[in-house]
Amino acid sequence: MNSPVFACQTTTPALVRVRSPARLHLGFLDLNGGLGRKFGSIGMAIDSHYTELQVSRSAQSTISGLTESAPQYPRLLQIQSDFFASLGQHIEAKDQTLSIHIHQLIPEHAGLGSGTQLALSLGHALCQLYGIDATAEAIAQALGRGKRSGIGISSFEHGGFVIDAGIDSRSSSMPLTLMRLPFPSDWTVVLIFDNSQQGVHGSVERSAFSDLPAFPRHAAETICHRTLMQLAPALLSNNLDDFSEAVTEIQRLIGSHFAPIQGGQYASAQVAKLLDYAHSLGFRGVAQSSWGPTGCIFTTNPKSAQALIQQLTEYSATRADEFNHLSFVAAQCDTSGAMTTTKQQNI
Repeated sequence: MNSPVFACQTTTPALVRVRSPARLHLGFLDLNGGLGRKFGSIGMAIDSHYTELQVSRSAQSTISGLTESAPQYPRLLQIQSDFFASLGQHIEAKDQTLSIHIHQLIPEHAGLGSGTQLALSLGHALCQLYGIDATAEAIAQALGRGKRSGIGISSFEHGGFVIDAGIDSRSSSMPLTLMRLPFPSDWTVVLIFDNSQQGVHGSVERSAFSDLPAFPRHAAETICHRTLMQLAPALLSNNLDDFSEAVTEIQRLIGSHFAPIQGGQYASAQVAKLLDYAHSLGFRGVAQSSWGPTGCIFTTNPKSAQALIQQLTEYSATRADEFNHLSFVAAQCDTSGAMTTTKQQNI
């Protein structure tokens, strides 16, 4: 049975399979936090990469589909432990043995939200398996996600293009979704992957938010103005030029602030050069997703995206030593969010 991720289950399944989309994080609304809310995010679910896993009861706990040396392996163990210490604390130890199989994973530390989707996918699968009624927000909070951005949580639930209001610094609430906007179905994003490096993460990321100077209030005001009066209307009116102008300006302000941590406006110097090249070709909407190093270029349709990929490939070939670790993928907006498959017996 295929169903939206939060369809109610009348019986407890023997096996649950969850597939959730990667997301792009295109910028923060307000890192200043002067009005009591901090962060706030702009982003969207995409259809080029997914986390997909299945969970079933088992006489012995196993994880298959990846090696024990894979970085996700201990994270899966930690997610299980956190689940049984929170949402599943009533489940007896004898009933906690599971078989987990990984079908596919979103690349780690590439700016695509892999950690949140892994936690939510496994957390939701376990809730379904044990008959626990929990929202995406409740699962995220139990598993320690959503401390800054709510894009991954909201896109897991419904997909689409999302703007959230961040967190209330006076409480421990989760990021509040402001709006989910229709993303024009033809618009296509060209993703540039730098396979030689990862984006900022872990302790370096935490230090960035705590040690950098305060974000200028006027910059936060500019981002909010661009978002409400240019980016959002551009999506509703199918105006790629205005959308691109808004995204690029928001990225400039955010990238300048984080430059001391990530080494420049963008994390990858090679990705930055190709974004500049695409901009010179007339593609005005360029961005880095989250901490990168993945770059994004917004185009009008799949044909335009493929033509741009060809141009980028040819340009890169002229400097093969510099760009040989880059790759390109076209993506569109995922409008479904996570999907579940449940079965009453193992497959």
